[in-house]
Amino acid sequence: MGTRGRNLAKVTQPIRPCHPLAHPAQGPNIIPADIIFIVKEKLHPHFRRENDNLFFVNSIPLGKALTCCTVEVKTLDDRLLNIPINDIVHPRYFKKVPGEGMPLPEDPTKKGDLFIFFDIQFPTCLTPQKKQMLRQALLT
Repeated sequence: MGTRGRNLAKVTQPIRPCHPLAHPAQGPNIIPADIIFIVKEKLHPHFRRENDNLFFVNSIPLGKALTCCTVEVKTLDDRLLNIPINDIVHPRYFKKVPGEGMPLPEDPTKKGDLFIFFDIQFPTCLTPQKKQMLRQALLT
């Protein structure tokens, strides 16, 4: 019966989570055989991965959701993307940024997509004057 170890190895090629990775065992006095690794993905505090795509949730104040803005996204490789949002952001709105996801295992020069979803932050209180201004701007 085999033994199971918990050794960490750096993987330099793009692979999908839970995908088995075979590595030939080599060396003196070793019977040739493949070592099978099952890669487990570590959760990231800002991104969620689905296949080769990344998903990111950005909090945005209601005023910016209605009047356009720029979203800053720090990528996994430490680049800063400035994504212009020129549409009105509603609860089901998302922005697709092609080619900013994870590298494709079959062609590491190509990447999946980044999807930005929005958590619209509503004000907790408004003065009567601001309510009146909003009524005039939005309901007339």
